[in-house]
Amino acid sequence: MLTNDDGISAPGLQILAEALKKVANVYVLAPASNRSAVSSHIVMHESLTFKRFAENEWSCSGYPADCVISALRSNLFNNVEFDAVLSGINKGPNMGTDCIYSGTVAAARQAVLYGLPGIAVSLKAESGEYAQDGYEYGALAEFVKNNLERLISLYEPDCIVSVNAKSQEKYNSAFLTSLCTRDYKDKIEFEEIEEGLLKSTLLSGVLTTTGPELLNEYEAVESGNIAITRICAEPVDFEPALNRKIDFVF
Repeated sequence: MLTNDDGISAPGLQILAEALKKVANVYVLAPASNRSAVSSHIVMHESLTFKRFAENEWSCSGYPADCVISALRSNLFNNVEFDAVLSGINKGPNMGTDCIYSGTVAAARQAVLYGLPGIAVSLKAESGEYAQDGYEYGALAEFVKNNLERLISLYEPDCIVSVNAKSQEKYNSAFLTSLCTRDYKDKIEFEEIEEGLLKSTLLSGVLTTTGPELLNEYEAVESGNIAITRICAEPVDFEPALNRKIDFVF
């Protein structure tokens, strides 16, 4: 099953779908419009609408996680038993802190929560982090197609597989990597529309990325390699806190 957060018409999804059709039966259920940075948002108190896009391809009025839930927990695809859920190819990287906000990664997470391999695939533009163009999806789609079984084999319960690369015509190597940390230097600016009513704009500053000394995904991607990182799907508690005694006041 294939989905994304950029919308069903996004070239990253369509190019990946065409590549995967050479080695697998592909079923697409993706948002009808761009749903980037929605994390695991789901629609709970209203109905979703679904529109046939092509054979075995549907769009959904909801969000990436809605698409996975609807594909896996309904008869939309005649109760097909899926082997895995792939999400992407995303327009833009999803490394480190990005994964908290990413709808692409959230779709893979939803698959893992349902007991299926979830693989998120994301591409950084050649020209920079927030570029609107400079995305060549073909080489990364071919890599995923050629290594589909290998990527699925990295799955374990509670483990999302996240693939990141920089846009280029070919890749020579791929590495299992560790997560990096991203600081967006976000800032909110307000503009007054009328008395008592404000409009806000989110401004991103100079993005900084750090990571452990062992090969992290950012270093791998910047070096022209494909980075493959395994991420916990479930929240992980902070174990040292379990050993602390705090005298709470009641």
